[in-house]
Amino acid sequence: MKKLILIIFLNIKINLQFKSMELNFKNNHKKIHIRIQQRNSRKSITIIEGLDETLDLKKILKYMKKNFNCNGKVFTDTRYGKIIQLQGDQRMISKEFMIDMNIISTENIVIHGS
Repeated sequence: MKKLILIIFLNIKINLQFKSMELNFKNNHKKIHIRIQQRNSRKSITIIEGLDETLDLKKILKYMKKNFNCNGKVFTDTRYGKIIQLQGDQRMISKEFMIDMNIISTENIVIHGS
């Protein structure tokens, strides 16, 4: 009888550990925010924030600059972490790039601006 109770207790404990691991995995998916900021009447800047710190952002930026025909930089913000900044309105192209390269899924990308 004691062995049966112990087995049931251990089974419940293991199930609870797996549930907490699943919840942690689901909460680890951060959203990437792609914003546009107007500089003056015609010039604008695209800002990509919320990227994972483990990604090599310099390589990603180099690829983006070459293929999008724009300039950009990576800088660190105290509030948002590492941010990619690109010249021009590159919101839709950068979204497609992130999805094609499997950096993040479609539901975790938020595009701001009209």
